Amino acid sequence: MKKSVLAAAAFAGLAAAPLQAQPTAPSSPASTRAEVQQRVAQRFAIRDANHDGFLASDELGDSAAMAIAQLDADHDSKISLAEATTAMMALFDGIDADHDGTISPAEQAAAEARIGQPRPAPPPEPEPAPQPD
Repeated sequence: MKKSVLAAAAFAGLAAAPLQAQPTAPSSPASTRAEVQQRVAQRFAIRDANHDGFLASDELGDSAAMAIAQLDADHDSKISLAEATTAMMALFDGIDADHDGTISPAEQAAAEARIGQPRPAPPPEPEPAPQPD
């Protein structure tokens, strides 16, 4: 699990912040395997500025060293779409505790708690109005 958490942190630069002047990907969290695969491919394409099919340190920004250290499975100092997808699907599988192919809000909250980034608590439910006798 520790490796998955590290991979998630390393991939944050790829998955979270698109390059400036590039279209942004949807901001809602992906919750199914298919959505995650699609999101990885979209964000990879946004980051791949020279369209060579790899992400090198200049395309990864501040998180380049960590991303390459965690995701570069073949140690060629760049990340392929296959490497990025493999890492993210492994992370997805680690979060999907019931292995139903969907990340539930409870599974997401548990994963965020494990890496120390819990979601803000939802506002309290309003109390029901007193019922007349």
